[in-house]
Amino acid sequence: MDETDVLIIKELAVDARRPYLDLADRLSLSVNGLHKRIQQLIAKGIIVGFRANITPLVTGGSVIGLCGRSSSTDLSLTIEHIGGHECTSRVIATGGQFLYVDAFVRSNQEMYDYQSFVRDVGRIDDLKSLAVFTVGEPPAKDPLTQLDYRIVRALAEDCRRPLQDVAAEVGSTAKTVKRRVEHMEVNHWVGFNLDLVLCSSGDLISIVHAKLRPDRRLEDMFPLFINRKDPHILGISASNVEPGLMIFSIWARDLRELREAERSLNSGGDFESMFSNLYYDMRIYPTWSRKLIESRAK
Repeated sequence: MDETDVLIIKELAVDARRPYLDLADRLSLSVNGLHKRIQQLIAKGIIVGFRANITPLVTGGSVIGLCGRSSSTDLSLTIEHIGGHECTSRVIATGGQFLYVDAFVRSNQEMYDYQSFVRDVGRIDDLKSLAVFTVGEPPAKDPLTQLDYRIVRALAEDCRRPLQDVAAEVGSTAKTVKRRVEHMEVNHWVGFNLDLVLCSSGDLISIVHAKLRPDRRLEDMFPLFINRKDPHILGISASNVEPGLMIFSIWARDLRELREAERSLNSGGDFESMFSNLYYDMRIYPTWSRKLIESRAK
């Protein structure tokens, strides 16, 4: 990958349905040049899907992020066992036998049960929660209609499908499908996601845990890093479990560039501690939400 590829990925990660014409204009590329680059990213296995899925708002569930060091002697098999759970959506393996696990759970009890599952199956004694986004109690009434579920199902494997094709599949009009998609997006009931396997690039990708100094406020620092024009920063998140913890995904072509990119994160002296782990495996899994979509689309 190069800096332009990284910018394309970052833009599509924000909106996987962004029209190529708009994206090409934003990045000062021709549409043909943009399309060629995206096809190359797909061919290399870096972009593995443009998918639609329902969000926790529909069911009152939670999205959780866990991490910890595994003592497994066969980490690849352990990842597959974790991925076999219907709540697991992604597992990342990094140096030092660290595993990062993302999951979609349906209730608080299932969250506790799932954490125990990952701790036991992953052989992770020091399992930690990086993030827990809990919506609350399930809504009294399903906010989505049968047509909505049919639309999400039609977009599930390719959320970039033309809405005219979706309309033909679900037996509606393009105008109605467009209105329903916009309604679901405005209410955050559906997400359009770019599925990435970044380690397929052959470049170096690291996860950096950066702990803010006590005199730095996350609400002030987060926008500064979001707006920083640094092509090495693939993504930024913040833990809502551990105060002051920011998590960066950093891209570079070689180790020297990676170390410089990681050091530049603290050029302002904002962090009291930092450590990083190199990616070497990432796997994406379908969750129980796919079955829910299928059952309610009938």
